[in-house]
Amino acid sequence: MPFTLPRLALLLLLSSLLLAPQVLANGDPDDHPYYNDDDHSNSASNGQQPDSSGNGARQTASEETENQPEETRSSAAAVDLGPMEATYQARMTRGVSLRGEATRSLKQREDGRWDYRFDVDSFIADVRESAILSYEDNRVTPHEYRYSLRGRFIRNRATSYDFDWDSMTVRNNERDREHSIADYPQIQDQLTAQLQLWVDLKAGKTQMEYLVADNGDVDDYQFEVLGEETIDTENFGKVDTIKVWRVRDEDSPRSTIMWFAPEWDYLLVKLEQREDGGEDFDIFLKKADIAGQRIRP
Repeated sequence: MPFTLPRLALLLLLSSLLLAPQVLANGDPDDHPYYNDDDHSNSASNGQQPDSSGNGARQTASEETENQPEETRSSAAAVDLGPMEATYQARMTRGVSLRGEATRSLKQREDGRWDYRFDVDSFIADVRESAILSYEDNRVTPHEYRYSLRGRFIRNRATSYDFDWDSMTVRNNERDREHSIADYPQIQDQLTAQLQLWVDLKAGKTQMEYLVADNGDVDDYQFEVLGEETIDTENFGKVDTIKVWRVRDEDSPRSTIMWFAPEWDYLLVKLEQREDGGEDFDIFLKKADIAGQRIRP
């Protein structure tokens, strides 16, 4: 079936945006209004985890995992941040295979805080996403979040959040709204949640849960380490990795698996997302610089 121009543009856009945080966030997160006082804690074992092959077959998490005590930051290994920049290839398959490219970077500012960025440049759309954060004792603390999407055939979008930790509020500038986050002292934005996941993996955690500010709600993201696996990559051959599952509801049509390389400072080297409708999303590391060390094929 031939693609019309708008449909082709949409597919190319989806391909170029595969590295955006939404690839982790989309699906069925538990939404919590800022003013909801209900307990939002959910065990990672509420969903079903894929088998070791990552092909989407699922089984219920073991009772041993379900009853595993919560790990604390105080007992975790200390993790240092360092500058990095990574370029990824993204591919979407839905009848045809489409490719895109994106860059993610982390740099320290003169004031000691950090800039975390995600950028996509394509003839269809440009994405600019950034977060200013502070880091101490294995904890990522967001201060500013900015997102913009501009391109052809689509509606331009922008959103921004400012976190005020003195008053325990977060402000959505586009909606001119301010909300209390007193009940969510470890809340993250879309970008810093991914950085916190990296920190916790490097610290040795195996079950992670993050509350993320998103469009006036607090979304619950859960991840679980499935174990070690040596994978074949398009650009680097065989790589030893830690395999991580994005925990979702049992009836979710989407399955997301990520592979991080301990030998490269736990850098994300591959991501696969499979959907019941036949859409496949894949991300592969193309090149990276970690603390001045060049990683190339």
